Amino acid sequence: MDTLNHLSVIRASGADAASFLQGQLSNDFVLLPTNQWQLAAYCSPKGRMLASFWGIKLVSTPEWQDIDLVLSKDIAAATLKRLSMFVMRAKLTLTDASDRLPELFAQHGLSSWSEREVPRGVARITAPLVDLFVPQMLNYESIGGVSFKKGCYPGQEVVARSQFRGAIKRRTYLVEAILDKASEALEGAVGKEVFAAGEEDSVGTLVQAEQNLTLVCIQTHSAQAALRLGSKDGTPLKMRQLPYPLLDDI
Repeated sequence: MDTLNHLSVIRASGADAASFLQGQLSNDFVLLPTNQWQLAAYCSPKGRMLASFWGIKLVSTPEWQDIDLVLSKDIAAATLKRLSMFVMRAKLTLTDASDRLPELFAQHGLSSWSEREVPRGVARITAPLVDLFVPQMLNYESIGGVSFKKGCYPGQEVVARSQFRGAIKRRTYLVEAILDKASEALEGAVGKEVFAAGEEDSVGTLVQAEQNLTLVCIQTHSAQAALRLGSKDGTPLKMRQLPYPLLDDI
């Protein structure tokens, strides 16, 4: 399936799989029900996202859990290596389980999570975006990707402070690229700068594209301005409505 070529799977297996991920990711994997998907971020100690996952708990007993984490293929090897550094004495193994992707699509409803991300306003971390954004910049607290009730994880203090002190100055918005030709595509546009009328410097970054629809992470004060991609005279961008409300800072 061509739809799987850009994805990989990391499997956490063992008695401590859920508790290990609980201490590493932004969402609650201990309370995650079996066979239910949820979004999560993997952050640096500075709160910047190194990866994003769709996670599903397939087996859950006191003696054993199997949890699959689906992420972008271009960051999978580096993410698996980094997570493995922190296993230490925990009772689990982390493995590349990308051969499980067809089963996750066919039997566990991954397609409903992984297809048409851009229209649904769900930004996925790929190689050009690593270590650039705290989760709220990609709206993860508004789409169920962050739990503020669970215990600590890398970057947790920064993520919490951003939420509770009103420090979120960038947000992700859904926009339409006004292309010159219907056949024109935005391949390779991830990471390109976004410019706003009246601003000298870039106001943000394109984070994902699907045909002519894109997600851009920009300064909130520029959300009402005329936007262009790549340069001040680049492709015009027209703001579209996100399919969910943004949670207010607290």
